[in-house]
Amino acid sequence: MSDPIFDQPRELEVPAPAPPAGALTLLRRPDFRRLYAAVAASELGDSLHYIALMWFALDAGGPLGVIAVRLADSIPAIVFGLHGGLAADRWSRKRLMVSADLVRGVVLIPVAIAGLAGGLPLWGLVAAAFVLETATSYFAPAYGATVPTLVDRDNVQQANALVEATAQALSIGGWAIAAALLAFIPVSVFFAVNAASFFVSAALIARLRHGREHDRHGAPPRLREGFAVLRPRPLLAAGVAALGVAVTITAGTWIGGVPTLVRDTLHHGAGGFSIVMAGYAAGSIASGIVLARLPIRRKARASLIAWVMYLPAYGLLALAGSLPLAVAGAFFAATGQSTAVVLLNSAAQEDVPDHLLGRVLGLISFTHRGAHAIRETLQLTEA
Repeated sequence: MSDPIFDQPRELEVPAPAPPAGALTLLRRPDFRRLYAAVAASELGDSLHYIALMWFALDAGGPLGVIAVRLADSIPAIVFGLHGGLAADRWSRKRLMVSADLVRGVVLIPVAIAGLAGGLPLWGLVAAAFVLETATSYFAPAYGATVPTLVDRDNVQQANALVEATAQALSIGGWAIAAALLAFIPVSVFFAVNAASFFVSAALIARLRHGREHDRHGAPPRLREGFAVLRPRPLLAAGVAALGVAVTITAGTWIGGVPTLVRDTLHHGAGGFSIVMAGYAAGSIASGIVLARLPIRRKARASLIAWVMYLPAYGLLALAGSLPLAVAGAFFAATGQSTAVVLLNSAAQEDVPDHLLGRVLGLISFTHRGAHAIRETLQLTEA
């Protein structure tokens, strides 16, 4: 029986917050389903594209050709990464994503034609890789800033984890499909497939009904505001710094260290390295599955803790005397990095105001992909 004096009137009761939606439940939302399908299509195309890109680069310029293409695929992150975040806060994010996809699709058409004709030069690969990564520098912050609008801020971790797990699974699937297709078609067809995947992605994103549009009457955003918003969020700022340091230090391991380990110490060939990389992808998938089911409250702090997984990862790689130990090390390395990246992006999407979110996500993308560029530049200098 209620007490009329001490009981709070029902109309004044604050309802309990709704629990976060399940990752697969989010796919019932039409706009997120379209965005998810768009990313899935382009990720599958990217997995085929990577094989064709590295093959043609090696054929045209040898090992230095591969390094040149990888540099062209990384440097735009440093040059355009921060401006991509600024653009995501200034213009329509949907139009920015569609434009980036169309640019990426169009630039691959002449590459595919030249490859099929047998006249694809190294400079053409370098130019295409540079343009593709430049467009990605504008797509990534706009995409990340759009996700909270479609799934609500309480569900961004589940959405990001679902996309991450799907992307890694499609990478493995794409490599398997590539192995089967190469028995029937030339590798240059993969450029055309990737171009088509970007056009499909653009068509799906163009159908989004919600998202931030360009405010013609608002003041132009300033880059320094994106840095200023991190001052009262020290854990988020520390997470960005930790991402840059960790990737800069360890990226070289996967560019040259692990292949050398597999070949010289474990005495395996390309097949053995493929198995190690499959272990890496499995670690990312496992991370995505766990984060899709287990909501984390203090995401920025958890992203810092996730890097602890690097201790068993690189310990196993350092002591690896057999292929299974190397695979286990790769698994833990991917689990740590994928968990840290998903939680760091989710922390920003959950906490940073929408009108500043593009610049913060642009900074995270700049730090992540820029660290790869720095490491690959150092590798080229050492070579």
